[in-house]
Amino acid sequence: MELTEQIKEIHADSGGIYGSPRVHAVLKREGVHVGRKRVERLMREAEIAGVSPRRGGFTRRDP
Repeated sequence: MELTEQIKEIHADSGGIYGSPRVHAVLKREGVHVGRKRVERLMREAEIAGVSPRRGGFTRRDP
């Protein structure tokens, strides 16, 4: 429960961009000993997702 709250806070501070690898890295930097897969599972259960870098818009041609 406490860890999920930390994850939500980190995700919100990033503007909703960070996914599980970056959230895990921030937790590790803060001294929280937790596995990457646990972070993934908790984010999935809390319905938190990062933004994929491949998810772009579309290209507009210059008239």
